[in-house]
Amino acid sequence: MLRILLTACIAAVAGLGLGRLQSSMATSGYTEQLSGSPTTLTEQRGEMTKEEILASKGTPKAEVVGGTSFNFGTMQHGESRSHEFTLRNIGDGPLHLNMGGSTCKCTVGDLDASVLQPGEETLVKLTWKAQSIMPDFGQSATLHTNDPNQTEIKLVVKGKISSSFVIEPSEISLNSIPDNEPTTRTFNVFTYLPGSKELKDFMWTDTKTSGLVKIESQVVDIDEARFPQHKTALVAHEVSVTFLPGLRFGPISGRVQFLTDQEEDIGTLEIPFTGRVTGEFTLIGGASLDVARSRVTLGNVKSSEGATVGIQLVVQGANSEGTEVSVGEVIPANSLTASVGEPKIRGARQFFPITIEVPKGAPPANYPGTTSGSFAKVVLKTNHDSSPEIPIYVQVIVSE
Repeated sequence: MLRILLTACIAAVAGLGLGRLQSSMATSGYTEQLSGSPTTLTEQRGEMTKEEILASKGTPKAEVVGGTSFNFGTMQHGESRSHEFTLRNIGDGPLHLNMGGSTCKCTVGDLDASVLQPGEETLVKLTWKAQSIMPDFGQSATLHTNDPNQTEIKLVVKGKISSSFVIEPSEISLNSIPDNEPTTRTFNVFTYLPGSKELKDFMWTDTKTSGLVKIESQVVDIDEARFPQHKTALVAHEVSVTFLPGLRFGPISGRVQFLTDQEEDIGTLEIPFTGRVTGEFTLIGGASLDVARSRVTLGNVKSSEGATVGIQLVVQGANSEGTEVSVGEVIPANSLTASVGEPKIRGARQFFPITIEVPKGAPPANYPGTTSGSFAKVVLKTNHDSSPEIPIYVQVIVSE
């Protein structure tokens, strides 16, 4: 029995000693791999010998001053920027650093020092050149340390790259354009992609009006005073879009689409246009009428209550006298009605009252107006060749 107790005591003492040795190795940060490796960056530079490394005491602790990530913001194509990260040893033992890998497009500068005594710091410089056509980037580099709680430190630089092709403005509001004379609007396309010089295959997407839209493009000088935000662009194009006489009264919307000489690498570029064609006819009304889009909002209507809204169609000009206006089509005809009253004449203008109504007892209808095809519609007919039809779009949901 005594022999068994003695054996157990010896084993416990041996285990305790081994545990303390393992704990010391872990907290000091020097692993068996480090002590057995033939050389380290610290040794290569002659900053410390292997014996000094193994004899070091204390526990290092790495800190990246200001954080491990830096945002360059927006960069132009071909532009290079650098950022220096500051690493500090806030522990009580020597901190050893070794450069690991980096993402392929990020250049990493040399470490000022590969070993930091407690309280010392060093710089790590990361450089990025914006050559990608992707709008966002994030690149990183990894540092290996002997900090037992942070054996790897990932340093990240990120930001945005200005588009290869910048369209300004990004959209165009035509406001009101006359139906009896041409109207031209222009936009610019700035090229930041080396080797790209041509824009081509322009088209207006609205097939109903495409025959009355003319598009022309030309290369213009990059005047820093005129284009201060794009002085580093390689090519500047000016695109003119002309709306010819003959467009129908009411809202107009479409997109100018075009290609570049980079074909599928860039794909189709586009800019949206919205506006309203005016002339002899004008809609007026209260808060429920969006004049620019010829839209009337009835909102949510209970079938048992119904709802009515009144607007006016104003006719002016030399041909206003003798104008005839009637209701042509109503969609949905079973839930919505429309009527035209007798006009009132004021000077050279005629005011036709238009009543749009959800009658009591109307069946349910769902026209929320969330997309261009989800509106109810009232189409007015006139005896004018320039505007034989005037559409009015209605947002309405009829529930029981």
